[in-house]
Amino acid sequence: MSEEALPITLGAFGEAIKELPLAVVYAKASELRNSISHLRRSNAELRSFVTESCDSDSERRELETYISENEDVVTSMTDRIMLLKAEVEGRGQLWIEEEELRPTEVADDGSQPAQAPSSSTINGTASETGNAARPTESTNGTRDTHADHDEDGVHL
Repeated sequence: MSEEALPITLGAFGEAIKELPLAVVYAKASELRNSISHLRRSNAELRSFVTESCDSDSERRELETYISENEDVVTSMTDRIMLLKAEVEGRGQLWIEEEELRPTEVADDGSQPAQAPSSSTINGTASETGNAARPTESTNGTRDTHADHDEDGVHL
């Protein structure tokens, strides 16, 4: 990977999100969760291949290196989500998370566990209040917590 393609540091990410509208902060969290989900699925497939079809030790070590790198990226993305949550809460807002956006854990055998119910979760507590605490969906598919906010900001 070239130096130009390296992601920004966690500290720089934390500083950059301070300028973002809440809708963009939530969109970034959703994007990160989607990436985490794909990495976990990829790792499950790689583990399955290593277990069932890997022919040589060198191939096995190479694939295990990729799995380890993916796990490091998942950790980094999870840290970024925690920064996004802290930023939202630092603005005096509730962190709102949809169950279906949470990454699903993949068992060692590569199977997917049963999905959790798709109720809204606010700070770890199920919400029964309907849409009152949820951001609205804008016409471009991004979450919108304030209809009159600026769309300016840093794209992360």
